Amino acid sequence: PLNVAELNGSFLVLARQERSGEWHAWTDRFGTLHAYWGRRAGQPLIGTRFSDLAAGSGSDLDWQGIVGFLGFGFFPGERTYREDVRIMRPASHYVFDAQLCYKSEQRYWNWSYAPDQRRTYAETVDAFAQCFDQAVEERYERGRTAIPISGGLDSRSTVALVRDQPWRKNLWCYTYGYSDSSIESTIGRQVAACRDLPCDSLTIRPYLFEQWRQVLAGVEGFQDVTQCRQAAVTDAISAHAEFVMAAHWGDVWLDDMGVAEKLAAPNDDELAKFAHDKIKKRGSAWLMKHVAIAQVPESDRSEMLRQFVRDEFCRLPHIEDSEFRVKAFKTDQWSFRWTTASLRAYHAGAFPRTPFYDTRLADLFCTVPTQFVANRRLQVDYLKRCAPDLAGVTWQQHGRNLFDYKRPDAFRLVKRAWNKAAAVATRKQVTQRNWEVQFSGAAGRAGVAHWLQRRGLRLHEYVAPDHIDALVSDFNSRRPDGAIGYTMCMLVTLSMWLESYG
Repeated sequence: PLNVAELNGSFLVLARQERSGEWHAWTDRFGTLHAYWGRRAGQPLIGTRFSDLAAGSGSDLDWQGIVGFLGFGFFPGERTYREDVRIMRPASHYVFDAQLCYKSEQRYWNWSYAPDQRRTYAETVDAFAQCFDQAVEERYERGRTAIPISGGLDSRSTVALVRDQPWRKNLWCYTYGYSDSSIESTIGRQVAACRDLPCDSLTIRPYLFEQWRQVLAGVEGFQDVTQCRQAAVTDAISAHAEFVMAAHWGDVWLDDMGVAEKLAAPNDDELAKFAHDKIKKRGSAWLMKHVAIAQVPESDRSEMLRQFVRDEFCRLPHIEDSEFRVKAFKTDQWSFRWTTASLRAYHAGAFPRTPFYDTRLADLFCTVPTQFVANRRLQVDYLKRCAPDLAGVTWQQHGRNLFDYKRPDAFRLVKRAWNKAAAVATRKQVTQRNWEVQFSGAAGRAGVAHWLQRRGLRLHEYVAPDHIDALVSDFNSRRPDGAIGYTMCMLVTLSMWLESYG
C-alpha cells in the first residue's frame, strides 16, 4: 500500500475507491501544489485551478477570508475568496463521496521537534551539508535548469555544490534587479563567476499592467500581484531552461524567529500575539478602515485577525521550543498560502524545483537546536567550509563577505552614513521594491488609475471612490513608504480579482 508520508516532492495524489466510489486526495507535506474543493453551479468539484471553481461558483465572497488577506497579505487557513471553495491543507488526506462531496480530512504527518543534543555543532554543519547537497544535486541531474542568484545566502547555497559535474553544462544563471547598476545583480554575477557559470543580468522594467492576466493567473489572486517579479523574466527562463531552482524558505529554516529577543518564557497567548504581530502588515490599517464589508464590522476586524492566528496555533501539536513552534506556524500558513503561491508564477516559464522543501532536509531541521541556526550561523559556516570562494563574495544584507561581516569597521560605518546623507542631499532614490517600478511613470500611474479609479469598477462597491482618490493622491505626491505601497498593491490585486472572477 502507498505510504504518502514517505513521498518527497510537489504532488497531489488522487485515488478512487472502486467499491464505494469514494475519492481520496493527499497533498504533499508543505502544500506546494495547491488543490481546491468546492462547488461550481451546485456541482461538487475538486481541482488544481482556483479559477475553475471560483468563476462559476455563484456563492458569496468569503469576507472573513478577505479580511485575513488584507491584514496578512495571504488568506489564513483553508479560506479563499469564495465561501464554498476551500484549499486543501498541507500533509492532509481528504475523503470525498462518489459525487465529490466533502466527507472528512486528517493530517497524515505532523510537526515534532526533538533537537539532537548529542550531535555537536560541527557535526550538524556536516549533516546539513550532506543532506542539502544531495537534495540540490538530485534536482540538477536531470534537465536544463535556471538558477536565479540574488545578493543573499539561499541562492548562493544552491551554487555551492556546482563544480565540474557532467550536468553543470545544463545550468544557466540569471540575476535581476531594479536598475542596470543594481547591487543585487552585481553580487549575483560575482557568485556565478566563482564557478564560471553563464549568467545574464536582467533588469525589471514596468510589465504588470501589460501582463496582468498572466500574473493574476499565476498567483491566482492569493498574493499581491507585484510580489512575483519572476513574471517579468518568464520568456528568458523558458528560452534557457525546463526547470528553475527556487531557493524559497531557506531563510526561515536557517534562522531563528526572534521570539527570544521579545519574550523570555511566553505562554500560548503571548506566543500567538507575537506571531500575529510578526505577520500583520504595515499598511493594513487603511484597508481595515476603508474596505466596507457589511458582514464584518470594522470594530471586529482586528480581533478577527488575532483569532485567525489563535485558531491556527491550536491546530499545531504542542512544541516546547517557542522559536520552532512559530516556525511551524509560519510554514503551515505563510509558506503554504503566500510563498508557494509565488512559485506558481514560475510555471509559465519552467517548473520550480525547491530544495528547501525536501522532506529529508525538513526532517533534519526538526532535530537542529535553534541556537545553531540563529542569525544564519549554520548557513554562514556551511558556505565558509564548503564554498569559501562564495563566502568571499559580499553578503548584500551586511555589505561585507561572510568572513568579516561581524568585524567592527568604523570606516565602513562612516562611509554608509556619508552615502546616505549624499542620497538625501541629492534626492537620489534607490528602488528597492517592485511596486516602485510598476506604479511609477506615466504608464504606471495610468495603470493604477485604471484599476483603482475607473468608473464602474466592482471595487467601488466596497471602497468609496473618494477614499481611493485621496489615497492615490497621497501616494503620487510624496516618496511612498512600504505601508502605503502595501495598501496600494492589495487594492490593485483585489480589484483585478473582482473584475476577473468576482
